[in-house]
Order: sequence, then C-alpha cells, then structure tokens
Amino acid sequence: MVMAMTLRLDADHDTMIIRLATQLKCSKHEAVLRAIELADERISVKQRGIERAREILRTRDKELLERLADA
Repeated sequence: MVMAMTLRLDADHDTMIIRLATQLKCSKHEAVLRAIELADERISVKQRGIERAREILRTRDKELLERLADA
C-alpha cells in the first residue's frame, strides 16, 4: 500500500535533503525514504542492544545484582 503525504520543510532541512540526495545519487523523495529507513534501523539496533544488555543482567549478572541489592 502506498500512502500520500505532503512534507513541508524549512530551508535548512530542504538543504539537508538536497545534500543527502546528491550524496546518495537519488531523488529527494528517495533520500527521505532512505533517511527514514536508516533512522528506523538505528533505533531497532539500539533497542536490540538494550534488550541484550537486560538479558545479560537477568542471567549472567543475576547473582551480582542480588548481592548489590542486599548491600
């Protein structure tokens, strides 16, 4: 499904999109799509890292955390 939307940018953001499109050798539309995808991927990677760290704390470092809680 394709959704239509109007994107209103100030001059600074338009300049950024032009620069990104130039670097990626694509249209401004494609540059915006790629920027969205990259941001989503970055957030997902960060979230997975946080979840992995929590899992390590719950398993490998469980005893240490219990001792710290008792201190």
